[in-house]
Amino acid sequence: MIPIYKPYLPKSVLEYAHKAVDSTWISSQGDFLYEAEEKLKQLLGVSYVQLVNNGTAATHLVAKALTYKYPHIKTLFVPNNVYVAAWNAFKYDNNVELIPIDADEDTWNFDLEKLKEAVQELDEQCAVLVVHNLGNIVDVPALEAELPDGTIIVEDNCEGFMGTYGDHYAGTQSLVSSVSFFGNKTITSGEGGAVIIKDLETANYIKSVQGQGQAKGKRYIHDQLGYNYRMTNIQAALLVGQLEVLPTIKSKKEELFSYYREEFEKIEGVELQKSMPNTAHSNWMTGIRVLGSPSFVAASEYLKEKGVDSRPMFYPMSYHSHLKDVAQSELEVSATRLSKECIILPSYPDITKQERKQVVQSVKDYVKALSV
Repeated sequence: MIPIYKPYLPKSVLEYAHKAVDSTWISSQGDFLYEAEEKLKQLLGVSYVQLVNNGTAATHLVAKALTYKYPHIKTLFVPNNVYVAAWNAFKYDNNVELIPIDADEDTWNFDLEKLKEAVQELDEQCAVLVVHNLGNIVDVPALEAELPDGTIIVEDNCEGFMGTYGDHYAGTQSLVSSVSFFGNKTITSGEGGAVIIKDLETANYIKSVQGQGQAKGKRYIHDQLGYNYRMTNIQAALLVGQLEVLPTIKSKKEELFSYYREEFEKIEGVELQKSMPNTAHSNWMTGIRVLGSPSFVAASEYLKEKGVDSRPMFYPMSYHSHLKDVAQSELEVSATRLSKECIILPSYPDITKQERKQVVQSVKDYVKALSV
């Protein structure tokens, strides 16, 4: 079976983890934490990065930062077809009301025209959560310019790491954003994540909250409610190693995505995500839409018989029992259609030429079977 993903872990990366173990600094202190943070700052061109234990914790800190900076904001517009952690992170504290916006069937992100209409109709300052589905980047600076003055944008950039809008990396031009380093992400620390922050005040707040709310410079004195969202030195060591081989990972994935795009564009009845102008896809996961496919289950079972693993596109909000009070199922037409017709395919850096040919041929066979 060709798996959906395998992390790129050459010996040089694993050696860093061994060094962290040998140092005996294996918990949330150690030199690799500082080194990984500094490398991320330099790579992304930002001033403030906070490493955390996973991407969901990072997105929860995005939610905390929004409330910290703008406690009067009570409405957050969100896409209605994203990984559930993006919604959960804002439900933990329930400081804002989530208003879902249906999907755009071209980009698979939320429909920007519907978003702009909804924000314009609101008589109060609000916020928008941008999620870059599968790494297809929303142009945040352009969107901000088209929204009413004072609208606050935050980003779940867990899938968009290394994608760009304009001359900037995704996640760097909003108030605050989250990054995931889960095992299936472009670079990984096993679990792990990061928060990218624009201003020093918010950065200090997030640093405190992720570390049990400890007061600055006063060990065991805590001046606010906090969490244990700290990354370990072992995770950070893996991350340092991954950042060093990132150019290789990017090159491998760019070549794979270019191959997929070229091959799938030849198949009638198959559509790819369309990117916005002035953006570059992060090349995290390749997704295709097979028009007329009866369900993801039908597609995945067929591909499995051909030896190809797959995943569905994220389901609409109404599919999740704990979010039914938020969901607006009558407004999920496009998201529902995408969840039936979209297939996420193996996208790991070291996939072989034979394996990727097998993936493409299996899709061709599935499309042909639908027409019989």
